[in-house]
Amino acid sequence: MNSVFNKTGVRLLGGCACVLAAAAMLSACGEPQFKIKGEIYGADNQPLVLEKSDFHGRWVAIDSTRTSSAGSFSISRPAPAAPEIFRLALGDRYIYLPVDSVETVTVTSSLKDYGTEFTLSGSPKAEAMERFEKEVIALPSDISPDSLTSFKRSVFSKYMRDAQGSIVSYYILTKTIGDKPLFDPDSDDYKYFAAVATGFKELRPGDPRTLLLEKTSMDAIKKRHSQSGLRRQIQAQEISVIDIDLPDENNTNRKLSDIVGKGKPVIVMFTLLTHPDSPAINTELAKIHSAGNAEIYQVSLDPDQYSWRDAARNLPWVTVFDAAGQYSTAATSYNVGNIPTFFIYDRQGELKARAANISELRRELSSL
Repeated sequence: MNSVFNKTGVRLLGGCACVLAAAAMLSACGEPQFKIKGEIYGADNQPLVLEKSDFHGRWVAIDSTRTSSAGSFSISRPAPAAPEIFRLALGDRYIYLPVDSVETVTVTSSLKDYGTEFTLSGSPKAEAMERFEKEVIALPSDISPDSLTSFKRSVFSKYMRDAQGSIVSYYILTKTIGDKPLFDPDSDDYKYFAAVATGFKELRPGDPRTLLLEKTSMDAIKKRHSQSGLRRQIQAQEISVIDIDLPDENNTNRKLSDIVGKGKPVIVMFTLLTHPDSPAINTELAKIHSAGNAEIYQVSLDPDQYSWRDAARNLPWVTVFDAAGQYSTAATSYNVGNIPTFFIYDRQGELKARAANISELRRELSSL
């Protein structure tokens, strides 16, 4: 059972490995280093290759060594600028290793059971990685969906909830069992991606994985709304206000009914305010708002309340946060199928139209 990263393997063996080893010794002079050492029982003069994943799902060999006649080995490398996952390859079997910075990780295994029976020590993250990997290995091949859901809740509680941006959390989210991901963002697992993304954003804002985690969780929410929402259009008819009462960025509850029917059209928008597309949409909304053409009541379904609050502070209209996210009763009441979606109340407070984008929104407003 390997990580999702091993979709393709880029391996440098034989003579190339010697070049890697020589380059490693030259580049490591005077630099802070980490070390991976240990013993592989029964491995007499066996080749070991240290690999690191890139951001395209490939594993690239960065160093190599051979075990001694007693099976011992040691590899030192320059300390990574940010936490990384490495793997130690023995043929086509692997042991995965988290490395934060300057540390020594000790690996103990055997030639016979390499990749399935092993111990890791030297850091709390390495020890957590060992425990997690062994739990995955112990899963029955015919595990039921309910048992797998329970297993994932347990994994989150043990290794991810309080991990504070740990690289092990990222590794767990990208783990595959056979050819299927253990955590699937297109299912209810999206909430685990959102939780880990929050930890990464707070503690590792410059890590490329942070943006990837955020985008994965937000795209999953958008997709789920697109698939599960009722897609019928609300036709122009006399409908009383479908009220919403949610907290704004100052944690003050704001009712939609307080601004509807007060002499101006009102735009109700369901959105993910921290999505990369939102700034461009908000720029267009600002033009509508500043021209006095409508009031705006923006409902955000973001997975991360703290990031939402930062994005909402400077907007000149009412922006509220729905902590229920994809389970929002307000979104259900409005039959939201896609995000963003706009609804328009006329000056008298009647729900008149629905729009899927800014162009449709402008057209509907102009007809009021």
